[in-house]
Amino acid sequence: MEVKQLTKNIKNDFNRAVSLVGVIPLLVFIYLVVGKLASFNALVGEVGYIVMATIGVFIMGIVVGRRMLMSVTFKLIDDNQKILSMQQELIEKNRLAAITETVLALGDQVNNPLLAISGNLELLELELKNVELNEKTRNRIKTMLNNFHKIREVTDKMSKLTKAELITIHGDTRMIDLSKSV
Repeated sequence: MEVKQLTKNIKNDFNRAVSLVGVIPLLVFIYLVVGKLASFNALVGEVGYIVMATIGVFIMGIVVGRRMLMSVTFKLIDDNQKILSMQQELIEKNRLAAITETVLALGDQVNNPLLAISGNLELLELELKNVELNEKTRNRIKTMLNNFHKIREVTDKMSKLTKAELITIHGDTRMIDLSKSV
């Protein structure tokens, strides 16, 4: 249910309760007065009876009205909790959407320079295939290519990210857990 619809329902319920609290005693009072005056037997004792009955009806209206207002209050509290929950869900969805957009942009910006580095490393490796290099230099080139592939795997995972799973790394600081994210 939307927040606007919940708010509208709350207002309607509250207005109904307040209306009933005021209208019920008034209707009973009018009924008693009209009933007694219509019989033309409105003696002093009967007028006292009408006043006592009216006071009783007003007291009953207050009790019933109080119960109704308490019921409406509890419903308002419940609806308020629903609204807060919906707001939290919306905030979380917006936050995750922002994270996803940032990750996609970052992946795109990182992949372009990586491709240039990878291409140049492969060309360098081909050119140096026939050249006599020591093992240390060949290992460095392999290390650079391996690290390129690791970075490429991360950016590929980030670009396919649809739902980010976050882990807390320290205090309020959280990061995306790529192994658990979809």
